[in-house]
Amino acid sequence: MESITAKYPRGITVDEAAALLRFSRAHVRRLISRRVLVAWKPAGPAGRKYLIDEVSLATLQSAQINHARAEAAATQKALIQGLLF
Repeated sequence: MESITAKYPRGITVDEAAALLRFSRAHVRRLISRRVLVAWKPAGPAGRKYLIDEVSLATLQSAQINHARAEAAATQKALIQGLLF
């Protein structure tokens, strides 16, 4: 069986990542500069264009979901105990 390899790695643009994460494009660029998101500049005259690794984006989304679940659990516990009205 013949294997198929991509000529270029698939990446998510800053605009796509901003829409998926519901962040501004500037915030996504800050996450790239802080190395929270793995990204690279494609060859050619792309200027400031970055492509973001899909796995690093999924990892960040997973962390956001886990954080939201933890906060929701604390709120639910407080509601059950009658601490919030």
